[in-house]
Amino acid sequence: MDIKNQIEEVLDKHKGLAYHSDDNSLSGELFLPDGDSYDLIIKLDSYPRFFPTVYEVGGRIPIKMDRHMYTDIGSCCFTTGAKSQILLRTKIASLVKFVDEIVVRYFENNSYYEINGTYCYAEYDHGAMGVVQSYQDILGVVDVRSIGRLILQRLQNKKLRIRDLCYCSSGKSLKKCSGGLHCSNYRLFRMIDKEVLYNDLKHLRSVLKIK
Repeated sequence: MDIKNQIEEVLDKHKGLAYHSDDNSLSGELFLPDGDSYDLIIKLDSYPRFFPTVYEVGGRIPIKMDRHMYTDIGSCCFTTGAKSQILLRTKIASLVKFVDEIVVRYFENNSYYEINGTYCYAEYDHGAMGVVQSYQDILGVVDVRSIGRLILQRLQNKKLRIRDLCYCSSGKSLKKCSGGLHCSNYRLFRMIDKEVLYNDLKHLRSVLKIK
C-alpha cells in the first residue's frame, strides 16, 4: 500500500486527525479506546525506514527521559532505532498499525502512569543501556561482547550461515541452537540497517567502557 493510501486509512479510522501536505504531517486529537485523548503531531519524514516522529503537544507529558520523551527534540520515545526497523519489516506493516499498536499503546501507558505513578508496559532504559537491552531482546543473549562481535561482523559484510557456530557461543550450530530460536533472531537482526548498527556499536562500547 502506498503512503497516500496509508494516510487515508489513518484518517478514516482516527477522525480527530488531519493531514498536512506542506510538512508531511498528521495532527489533531487522538482518541484512545477508553475515551481519553491526546493532542499530537505525527511527522512522517522518517517513515517507513523508521517510526514517524510523534510530538505530544497538549502539555500532559513532561519532556523528561523517565517519562519516555526525548529531551533534545521533545518527541515521544517508543523504542530504539534497531527495534523500530524490525517492527516495520515484520509486525507494523502500515501507518495505521503504527498508530494503533505503537502510538495508542504509548499514550495508554502514559494515562496509566498519571493514575498509578508507574507504567503498565515494560520499557527499555534510556540512553546506551536501552540500546543494549534492545539487542539483548532481539538476539536473545545477555553478553554485550557477543552482541558487539556480531555487529562488527555485519559491518564487515560477514554473514553467519545456518551451519556456522551460533553467535551466543553455545558451541551449537546457528540452525540448532535454542531449538532454532537464535537462527530466527539472527534473521531479524539482519533487517537492521548498517548505519543504525554503526551508531549503536558506539553505545555498546560506552557500556563496556572501551574505545
